[in-house]
Amino acid sequence: MGRYCSDCAKFNTKDKKTDGVCMCKVLKKHIPANTPACAKFEKSYSRSWYEKEKLYDDGKAAANKWSGKETSILVPIVLIVILIILKIFGIV
Repeated sequence: MGRYCSDCAKFNTKDKKTDGVCMCKVLKKHIPANTPACAKFEKSYSRSWYEKEKLYDDGKAAANKWSGKETSILVPIVLIVILIILKIFGIV
């Protein structure tokens, strides 16, 4: 596995927002555990391989939930814009 926030010692798993989204002590904000590591990455030796994998998978699931909300808002807006353009050109 590559270097991700789930492997970092500065990724505070005790300060959880949701599963897989925890507080980063460097960035001082909640981020998904599957985020690629930053330049201040420090390998965590206190977490087991299993814990790191679980955090990574939970972070991936949390990131996928967010992108679903984004899409559900964007699609109707794009359709409305296309309808307006078609009305302007007299196609519909």
